[in-house]
Amino acid sequence: MPEGAVGGLHGDMTRTLRILTATAVAAFALLSFGFVVLQPNLPDSRADWPAAFAAAPLRAGAATHLFLWSQLAFAVAAVGLAVWLRPRAPRLAVIGGILAVLSAFGHTVPGSWAITQLVMAGDPEHRDTYGQLLTAQEESPHMVPYFLLGLAGMVLGLLLLSIAHFRSRLPFRWAGPVLWAWLVVEFVGSNFGAWAVPTSAALLLLGFGGLVAGVLAEPRPVAEPSYATT
Repeated sequence: MPEGAVGGLHGDMTRTLRILTATAVAAFALLSFGFVVLQPNLPDSRADWPAAFAAAPLRAGAATHLFLWSQLAFAVAAVGLAVWLRPRAPRLAVIGGILAVLSAFGHTVPGSWAITQLVMAGDPEHRDTYGQLLTAQEESPHMVPYFLLGLAGMVLGLLLLSIAHFRSRLPFRWAGPVLWAWLVVEFVGSNFGAWAVPTSAALLLLGFGGLVAGVLAEPRPVAEPSYATT
């Protein structure tokens, strides 16, 4: 649907809600960027993570809290984006928003393990026992729903929201394709080399920065034709 065809540039969304949405989107991008930068290099086996945390306790602690707070920001951002996009792409916006909120919840459950691992890192005498416990927890069927919610909700939710933004022809339309590229690099490219980490971080900031600018964009006044006043 053409821009401005539904209730103006931002529909019925108040400026206060737009600022809240933009703040949440920006917070998610910045917190996630900080997490990527500060997170220590983690081994493939979760049993060895407490040792990795112990080797860089300040970075591990900061990254843990940044990740958890980023999920709260993502949930708020998802709701705000869904409200913003709903007048032009109702189904994509609503389904994408719901999936994104579920993703934040799903990520928070296994993400909160990191706080436990920070405590475990300070107790080297029992690290082997902790490692076995972490491995068992990771392989437990009780965790499967949360892993699925976190991964599938993030990919599908953000994909649908970015498609809704692109199809709506709202300002900074290029943000959608940038976020599609980010999803590919983040969830596929990370298996093929270290280049994916800085590339993913750059795409993350660029794509979500475009959404922030789009939410805050003010409608341009339309010049009245000269014949209208004669």
